[in-house]
Formats: sequence, C-alpha cells, structure tokens
Amino acid sequence: MCSNTVYVQNPDIALREEDESGSLLFNPDSGEVLVINDTGRFIWDLCEKGSSISKIVKQFNKEYENLPENLEEEISDYLTIMTKGAFVASS
Repeated sequence: MCSNTVYVQNPDIALREEDESGSLLFNPDSGEVLVINDTGRFIWDLCEKGSSISKIVKQFNKEYENLPENLEEEISDYLTIMTKGAFVASS
C-alpha cells in the first residue's frame, strides 16, 4: 500500500461506543461488525475527513510514546482489514 493513499470513513458505517476500552463498527450493507480498541478508534477518527498512512503515523507520533518500529506496517495492515470490510474506502 502506498503511504499517500487517502483513507476515508464509509458514511454508512454505524459506530457504537461500548465502553472505555472499545467500540463497534457496523456495516449495514454486509452485516459485518468490527470490534475496535482505542488504537483502532484513533485511526477511525483520523479517517473521518480522509487521512493517509503517513499522516496517521505523524499523528501517532504526536499523541503517543514508545511506538513500535513497524508502526507504519501495522497501520497499513489495519487499514487493509478496514478496506476489505468496506468500513473505509481508499483513493
């Protein structure tokens, strides 16, 4: 995946906050539910108006410490899952 690809939330997805440790995303077109933790929610929120992997990595570096060396790869893998489930779209 190109780190400049822009990912944006699918506007049909419903978000339900479960508790302080997680949320649910529901895709009404497929019936698929995705459980996301705080990290996944952080990425989800960044995709609200569109965000690239490089922009997401920069935001992680601003907000968190002690990040894994393969952060960009982990974000890319997560966005692949989100894209396959049609929770986000890429362009």
